[in-house]
Amino acid sequence: MHAKKRRLASPIALAAILSLVLGATLASAAVVRDMGADRGAATKQIKGCVNKKTRAVRIISSAKSCKAKELTVTWNKRGRRGLPGATGAAGATGATGAAGGATGATGAAGVTGATGATGLTGATGATGATGATGATGAVGPTGPTGSTGATGVTGASGATGAGGSTGSGGATGATGPDGATGAVGPTGPTGSTGATGPDGGTGPDGGTGPTGPTGALGSASVDINSATSASTSVNKTLDVDCDAGMVAVGGGFTTNNADAVGQASFPLDADTWRAIAVEANNIAGNWTITTYVLCV
Repeated sequence: MHAKKRRLASPIALAAILSLVLGATLASAAVVRDMGADRGAATKQIKGCVNKKTRAVRIISSAKSCKAKELTVTWNKRGRRGLPGATGAAGATGATGAAGGATGATGAAGVTGATGATGLTGATGATGATGATGATGAVGPTGPTGSTGATGVTGASGATGAGGSTGSGGATGATGPDGATGAVGPTGPTGSTGATGPDGGTGPDGGTGPTGPTGALGSASVDINSATSASTSVNKTLDVDCDAGMVAVGGGFTTNNADAVGQASFPLDADTWRAIAVEANNIAGNWTITTYVLCV
């Protein structure tokens, strides 16, 4: 027997492996059938694989190969003929046996050893955890509110209605008879106040006065500032500022490639406009973005 790739650790280990191989060879009818194609003149050797770690042995067809974790081992089905032994000394003549002795029965053949069990397959490694989803970008600030228009002039109030007429006075009481000359008679009682006349009706409301003329527009300076990015092949964010003392009231952007589209356009602060553009499709070349801001 010899190893094609490397030798085993020691003669003792090799002998143990050969013993296992011999047992496996005698017990495994399936392996013998698998090697049926090699019978006859095809091969005069038996081929086996020895696990480098466990030293387990398995028999394979001579047409197959061992795995990377195994050593290839072969041995002859029949050993080479040994040298003739020295002629032994003549033995002493044995005593004559008793006549008619019966021949002993042939002993039963020993039971063939069972094939060793195949080792278990190692467990599959666990799947790695899925990465967390990225956070959503913040919403841009709301644009400034437009100024309120001037209030129209209030119409004049309508005229006050005329007052109701005063009611007539009550009748004068009769004069008492002349008293005797002497003491003055008492003053007669005051007549009761006449009833109050009815209230005059409310005069009609005055009509709404005409709307006053619209005031003249105030003078204002309006500027449009712009900026253009460098020409590259990556997504872009570009800000543009108003001049000092002016505020941003609007803005926008353009790109020089139809596959570069806007993702956001908003006032970053009171005097700055920001635009963001990304590649909707993979763009082979470079492209630019131009941001505009309307300032007053």
